[in-house]
Amino acid sequence: MRNSPIRYTLLPALLLAGIGLWAGRKYLDLNLAIAWWIGINLVTYPIWWYDKRQARKGGFRVPEWTLHLLSLAGGGVAAVLAMRSLRHKTLKPVFRFLHPLLAIAGVVAAFGWWLYR
Repeated sequence: MRNSPIRYTLLPALLLAGIGLWAGRKYLDLNLAIAWWIGINLVTYPIWWYDKRQARKGGFRVPEWTLHLLSLAGGGVAAVLAMRSLRHKTLKPVFRFLHPLLAIAGVVAAFGWWLYR
């Protein structure tokens, strides 16, 4: 029976981002949006690294929609950094164009939230 990609990739990533959110709020007194943005970016890069490693080994891969959802949730900056530094998913047009746009949107949203408060 095949393991659920949601159980082993997306849910742990969101859980770790939530822990980052909590730690950012409690220990660093960060704004809610900024704490989430930092937490989700700190989690997104290792997920991309893991997918690249598994691609080389031929192992269990992270589904593409999980990578998209992490970027959409605010991890676009880490996704673009991972794409460039790991040279992963750079040939697929949806990744080349969508993730930089999501990175810009995430930065603008976090900065806008910070200015608004």
